[in-house]
Formats: sequence, C-alpha cells, structure tokens
Amino acid sequence: MSTRGWSFVLQWSRVGINAALFLIATRFLTLAEIGAFATAFAPIRMTQGLHKAGICESVIILGRSQRRQDALFALSVGAGLIVTLVLGAIAVLAQAPLLLALSMIPLIHSIGAVSEGILRQSLRLRALALRTLASQSAAAALALWMLLHGAEAWALVGFAIANAALTAGLSLNLARWRPATLPAWRYQALIWPKTAQIAARDFLTAALIPLTQLAVGLALGLPAAGAFQIATRVLSLIDALTLAPLRFIALPQLRGPHFRRALADHLRLSASLAVWIWAGTCVAAPQILALLIGPDHAATTAPVLIGLGGFGLLSALTMPIHQALTAQGHTGLMLKRAAMLIALGALCTLPALAFSATSVAVALSSAALLTTLWHLTRALPRLGLGLRDLSPLCAPLFAGTLMLGAFALTPPLPLFIEIALGSTLYIAILLPPIKRSPA
Repeated sequence: MSTRGWSFVLQWSRVGINAALFLIATRFLTLAEIGAFATAFAPIRMTQGLHKAGICESVIILGRSQRRQDALFALSVGAGLIVTLVLGAIAVLAQAPLLLALSMIPLIHSIGAVSEGILRQSLRLRALALRTLASQSAAAALALWMLLHGAEAWALVGFAIANAALTAGLSLNLARWRPATLPAWRYQALIWPKTAQIAARDFLTAALIPLTQLAVGLALGLPAAGAFQIATRVLSLIDALTLAPLRFIALPQLRGPHFRRALADHLRLSASLAVWIWAGTCVAAPQILALLIGPDHAATTAPVLIGLGGFGLLSALTMPIHQALTAQGHTGLMLKRAAMLIALGALCTLPALAFSATSVAVALSSAALLTTLWHLTRALPRLGLGLRDLSPLCAPLFAGTLMLGAFALTPPLPLFIEIALGSTLYIAILLPPIKRSPA
C-alpha cells in the first residue's frame, strides 16, 4: 500500500475504532454517565497538544541529533509529570475519581512522544497505522469486557488509559530509540520556546470543543454534558471519515503552479460533499441517532447535533482556504483565526449556558460564522483572491438549501426514503444541464 494509503488507514483507525466503541458504550450508559466521563476527559484533551503536537513536531523540525532528542525526552517527561500532578491535585480537591484516574495519561504520553516523533519523521506510516490498529483494538476489547461486567463510565476510562499505554509502549518498541545522556539544560533552554509555540498553536486550534464540553458539564449538568459529548463525537466522526482525506490531499496540490485551478476544484468538491452530508444530517439526525445510540439518547442529542451543523459545515467549506494558507506559509493568520474562534466562542456560549446544550451548539455555530467572515477578509487578499473565487461554493449551497426547503414542506418519511429522495434531489440540482446539439 502507498504512503498515502497508510496515512488514511492511520487516520481512519484512530477515529473509527474509538467512535465505534463510544457508540456501543452509549447503549450501556446513561447520559449522566457519559457526561461524567466527558467532563473528566476534557482537561486531558486540552493538554494532549503538548505531546501529540509540541514534542512530536519538535522532533521532526530539530532533526536526528541524539542530544536534541535526549533534551526533548527530558522536557517531555518533565512536562508530562507536572501536568499529571496538577490534574491529580485538582481531582483530589474536586473529589473527581474519574479525573484522578485519567490524570496519568499525560505522563504516559510524555514517555512515548519522542519515539512517535521519530516514527513520523521517518515516514513510517505503515508502522504507525498498524500500531494504532493494535492498541485501539486491544483497548476497545478491554472496554467492552468492562461494559459487559457493569463497569459503567469506568470502561471508557479503562479504554483511554489502556490505549495511551499501549500506544506509548509500541512506539518505543518500533522506534528502537532510548535516551543516551542525562538532561542537558542548555539544550532544553534552546528547544523549549519552539516546542511551547507549537503546543500553544495546537491548543488554540483544538481547545474550543473541550473547553465548551467542560463548561456544559459544570453549568448545565452531566446529562446535558452527555448529549453534547455524543453530538461532538458524531461531528468528529463525520469530519474524519469524509473530509479529512480531502484535507490530506489538498495541502500538497495547493503548493503547485496551478494554484487557482486546484483551489477551485477543492472548493467545489469539499462543498459538494459537505453540504450534502450536513443538510442530510439536519434532516435525518433523529432517525440516524436512534439507530446509532438508541431512541432515548437520540431525542436529547439530535437537537444538539443539528445546532452544531453550521460549525461542521463552515469548517468543511473553508478547509481548502485554510490548506492554501498553510501551503503558502501564512501560518500566523491561521493562529490568529484559532484565537479569534476561541474568543468569539466564549462570548457567544457564555449567555447560552443559561439555557441548554442545544443553545450552546447554536452559539458555537454562530461564533464559527463570525470568525469565518473575519478570516476571509484577511485570507483572500493574502492569497491574491477575491469573492469571485469563492463561486464554486454557490451551486452546492443552493442545492442544499432547496433540499432542506423541500423536506421542511413534507411530512416525516422513513430514513431510507429520506436519504434516497434527498440525495436524488441534491444530485439533480448539481448536475450541469445537458446541452442540446443544434438541429
């Protein structure tokens, strides 16, 4: 299999097994139990960027020097130990046993971070993909056994810890690397600013959903946090299994000489797929979720997922623009966008926390819309583009609007009929008219 193929396997196995286990777990757990786990895991998600991005990418950037790798290992373990102790102390003070157990994950990640960076640096994607398949499958088997024996939310805790431990252990074994020297503080003093910058960028990019998840759990209670967690998991699953492969392909193609043509093609393709998926999700969310997680949870979760539809759709529509900025080196603007999204997300969600998880989801979509409008006014000039270059988005958005309007005027239909009719209508609108030859 090609390098690109193994990259897809790595991405899909990382998300797919995790999502499958979570959807199975929803059949065993109440919304309150799911919310308890989600609230406890939110701080772990927020701190993962330190090792998953900061340390790993620093290994790739700083080359193969043993001394630098040794310094990064010491920095990684030291930071992981501090984060684990801080989260453990918070868990003890808050009397949160789930967070106390999960607090060991940053330390586990810290041990394998340099090894994973070495594997990524060497483009050993086959090894990374097989490692992920093995660790996630074994951890999922453990979690299923725990669910069947009544472990409740602790089964998800067991999956998270086992997956982290197996991933770190396999990374160490596959990389065949060990630190060879004691920590050299002068190397660490040179390395940590760049590592901190990378970790901060990843934190700003990935922290919005975990921060909101934590706020929902604290302000609206564990059942609301459970519904919000399920909706955001489905959001991530849709993105990873449909649009992430397009994101992977877009980056190298947008570095080429035919930039405008490639961007137009990617805007048209991503919009056609994203509008179809999210319009269909808004129409059929109650039926789809009833099949995936059961009718009881679906009734509470479907409005939250529909509220997040704008957030997911905007992320997909602007993906080619973001990839073009990255390909042409405008990473500073992407960092500003992430910071703006968090700031506007906080402003919009704070008043929504007085109402419901659905209100919070709508607030996030509103923040994404405002951020997108602000971002495009700066991104398009940087790329030498104008509003006319966004015209490939028009036809899919028009087709999606008509599809939603048609279903709004009809009574509810069985899921299969909704999918068939909606897809047929959408494709028929998008297809170019057949040109008749002159008589």
